[in-house]
Amino acid sequence: MAEHNAPRLEEEQRLRDTLEQVSRRLRKEMALLGDRRDDVVGIRQEFWDDVRMSFTDSTEVEETWRSIMQQAELLAERERSHRVASEAVERLTKQFDSPYFARIDFKERGGPDEVIYIGRASLVGEDGDTFWVYDWRAPISSLFYDHEPGPASYAIPDGVMTGELLLKRQFVIRAGQMKHMFDTSETVGDEILQTVLSEGSDTSMKSIVATIQKEQNRIIRDEKHRLLVVQGAAGSGKTSAALQRIAYLLYRYRETLKPDQIILFSPNPVFKGYVSRVLPDLGEANMRQMTFRELIEARLGRRFEVEDLFAQTEALAGAASTADGTARERAVQYKGSEHYFTTVENYLKRLEQEGVRFRPLRFRNMTIASAEEMAEHFYGIRSSEGFGIRAAGLRKWLNEKLKAWIDSQLDEKWVEEAAELADIEDVQRAFVDVRRSGGFHDETFDDEDQMSARIRKRVAEDAIAPLIKAVRGYRFMDPVATYQELFYSRTLFTACAPDGRLPPGWDWMALRAEETLGRKTIDHEDATPLMYLAEALEGFRRVEGDISHVFVDEAQDYSPFQAAYLRRRYPRARMTVLGDFNQAIYLQSQQNGGFGGWTRLMAPENTAVWKLTTSYRSTREIVEYTKGILSPEDAASITPFDRSGEAPTVTACRDGAQIGERIASAILELTASGYGTIGVIAKTSQVSGDAYALLKERLSDEVPLTLVTGVSAELPKGVSVIPSYLAKGIEFDAVLVWDAGAEPYGREQDRKLLYTVCTRALHVLRVYYTGEPSPWLPTPTK
Repeated sequence: MAEHNAPRLEEEQRLRDTLEQVSRRLRKEMALLGDRRDDVVGIRQEFWDDVRMSFTDSTEVEETWRSIMQQAELLAERERSHRVASEAVERLTKQFDSPYFARIDFKERGGPDEVIYIGRASLVGEDGDTFWVYDWRAPISSLFYDHEPGPASYAIPDGVMTGELLLKRQFVIRAGQMKHMFDTSETVGDEILQTVLSEGSDTSMKSIVATIQKEQNRIIRDEKHRLLVVQGAAGSGKTSAALQRIAYLLYRYRETLKPDQIILFSPNPVFKGYVSRVLPDLGEANMRQMTFRELIEARLGRRFEVEDLFAQTEALAGAASTADGTARERAVQYKGSEHYFTTVENYLKRLEQEGVRFRPLRFRNMTIASAEEMAEHFYGIRSSEGFGIRAAGLRKWLNEKLKAWIDSQLDEKWVEEAAELADIEDVQRAFVDVRRSGGFHDETFDDEDQMSARIRKRVAEDAIAPLIKAVRGYRFMDPVATYQELFYSRTLFTACAPDGRLPPGWDWMALRAEETLGRKTIDHEDATPLMYLAEALEGFRRVEGDISHVFVDEAQDYSPFQAAYLRRRYPRARMTVLGDFNQAIYLQSQQNGGFGGWTRLMAPENTAVWKLTTSYRSTREIVEYTKGILSPEDAASITPFDRSGEAPTVTACRDGAQIGERIASAILELTASGYGTIGVIAKTSQVSGDAYALLKERLSDEVPLTLVTGVSAELPKGVSVIPSYLAKGIEFDAVLVWDAGAEPYGREQDRKLLYTVCTRALHVLRVYYTGEPSPWLPTPTK
């Protein structure tokens, strides 16, 4: 018995020794942090006391400036030291809770045995040479994820290190106490996975560094390919692997790669908050994060009312089975296609010769520059220069026109009248201008005339300030009118189409474009093509070339047009795109081949396609049930992880009120059982609002009930009532599906949406419906 317990006792002693190392480092860093805090406070309080202030001559001014800079540099250095010490304290505090999660014993070929402990961050002894813990991203740590005991190797900067993995051991350490210890012959042992996956969910995604699987590790550490496309089953850890990949890249290229050079496109604002804690938990600053909607809003939202993807989805659901609804569905699918992207590209080539529309510059009833003059000047520049040079040249010409026009108006009556009404601030500014130019001396005689001229010029400049601003922002170009031309002329469209044909429903699209764009509203399906056209005409001056890595989550919901646009916007970036064909819930991508052209963005030799087929999120019972929602061919590759739980149930209800009663009762039961996050998922935001109202009537204020909307920044604790499309990528301990009847989920395109909704559940899935059940639901069990 004592012999059996010996490894455990040895590991517990080693853990105590490690925690003592952490404790010593923590005490030192805490003391340093206190000193640095005092330094910063002291320097800030005494900043101006230590600065020599004198402005008597240029030498003294220079000395004063040098003194200020020295104090500022000292303060900045102390603030940096304080920040570093603060980060060290935070890291060591986390290490005191759980310093490592694995041990490997490795014998390098021809070398000694090495004992390696692996954690979220490295821990070096006070001698500066002894590694008590290795960072999980270190090259040698990949042995833990990629190999079982036996022959093994790992990549190093100048080649490959080979040898034998003698031992692989895993730990669960909480609050400095060893809860579990396992020796395993697998890449990551099932015992550890069972322990971690059986825990409750949280309102934020967790780091998975202790449970990274071999196939996930390949994605995380891939440095060879410029484009990674990851097809992963629901709950397969694709998003988690992407976040660990970001952490790995920041570690691997620490000297050259900064967090603001990485951007992650999230499916919605709720998901942005959900994943925001992962990188800080790993000791890294968060990357830039945004939704595609925010990109559109930044470009078009100031001048137009732009429909978002969720509003489009609601509108399509509301118009389902009507003539207009069917026509718009066809338009949504076409305008997201590669065919339409090629059509717009061909249109841009024609625009190099003619056809760009411009907005005339007018002031009151006067035309400063006509659209015809702009076109003449624009096309007077050689086409080989490209749109960017032409647009910049036209802008320079317009600025000169505005200056000349201002000068021509100085003696006009409207300027003189406005100048007479100038306020005291205008007069003071004119005085300063004249004084700076050498006026108001004894030998000058035209000072008053100069002031009058300055005031008149300022009046004219202020009057056309909106035009000056418009020219600066390239708003003299009219991308909307230019875009509309595609739908004004059948001949033009067929000339640009790659097959020389009009798409089905082109006439409806033409009328719709005229109606919506005419009232300055933009359908979601027109937003990306219009944004692409506008930026191309300006020469892609807003292209973000400093971005090194682009990550796109839920990539199956992007249209091929959107994928191509992102590639154009971030031309130098490597891309990692993640998604699941079976969760393609938006019409713009459902008929476009799953990932909708992502794999064709780069050359095959620069592209890797990875598949994650094992679902770790849900219990075996939930995974097997949700596979039944899909077609057999779509479900064939999904494999559940062997974790058992409660069987899903499907319950018939007579109406919405009874659904509310049943779900309210289930919420009380599940809350009492200790489930911390419960998702009540309805199909649309309108139904979510109705469900929330019904539940609010039936539950006491003690039950934390929140209606999650498209503007929600983070997932709340307790019970979330949420529409289906906002639940993507999020997980709950228990999911209660609100009305999965044949009416809301009866069409073929609803099948994947229902699958997505049901796969949000970790431990408990209960489905409720009215009328007939959705044809996609497996046989009810209750």
